[in-house]
Amino acid sequence: MNRMGDSVGDLSQATLHNNSLWWLACGLLALLANSWIILSITAKQQKHKPLELLLCFLAGTHILMATVPLTTYAVVQLRSESPDYDWNESICKVFVSTYYTLALATCFTVASLSYHRMWMVRWPVNYRLSNAKKQALHAVMGIWMVSFILSTLPSIGWHNNGERYYASGCQFIVSKIGLGFGVCFSLLLLGGIVMGLVCVGITFYQTLWAHRRHRCHHQRADEAASSCPTGAHNNFNVPAIVVEDVRGKRRSSLDGSESAKTSMQMTNLISAIVFLYDTLTGVPILDGEVKILF
Repeated sequence: MNRMGDSVGDLSQATLHNNSLWWLACGLLALLANSWIILSITAKQQKHKPLELLLCFLAGTHILMATVPLTTYAVVQLRSESPDYDWNESICKVFVSTYYTLALATCFTVASLSYHRMWMVRWPVNYRLSNAKKQALHAVMGIWMVSFILSTLPSIGWHNNGERYYASGCQFIVSKIGLGFGVCFSLLLLGGIVMGLVCVGITFYQTLWAHRRHRCHHQRADEAASSCPTGAHNNFNVPAIVVEDVRGKRRSSLDGSESAKTSMQMTNLISAIVFLYDTLTGVPILDGEVKILF
């Protein structure tokens, strides 16, 4: 039995070692892709929208994930066969804190993107008059504060004192860190995933169904027709907003307004980000944590 356990352990270590180069390659690809996204958005000379700022912060979070925890883990695994190989306490604590901070920050930023898109589509006038950019910046500050505080607590004592996660190697799975931290992390991750999906659902409902019925109702009342024309089924437009200051001077009606094509493209983009995150990252992490904890 011991030989079998040793062989399984050696096999898993060999697998981790062999995959390290692929992790570094994926990290480099993520670094280049997300840097290109940030440069593409910031290169615009126009005033940046709240959704564009949130997309920049999401790309920055991915860059940090690729450059800090992913690179650290891959390099340590590549050096695992050298005589001076060691997951010392400091490296392990930094790795755990940065990994869980960035994991939560990514989840909450995706949820914030979905929420802002829902707000923009469902209540467009209120969205334009509520200084959404300032609220997006406040949301990002809150996201990073909550993520950093929770993820730093295991490094300063909130962990299983019977078998510390950094005592032998670096056991960064939540069940090895501590039950309290694992439950809090799983609940926050679940909340972010559910919020993103709910907001996307409301956005699509408002875009594809509620507005369609509204247009059909008015067309039937005006034309006494039994059904809507085909061309009315896919038209959705966030209304143009004209704002007057206290002196009666009008601002540009294009400020904060979207055409039908741009509106649908932005909705599809945010929805794709939410579903890709939930499918490839959020749900797999949550499923693995729940199975380990319970």
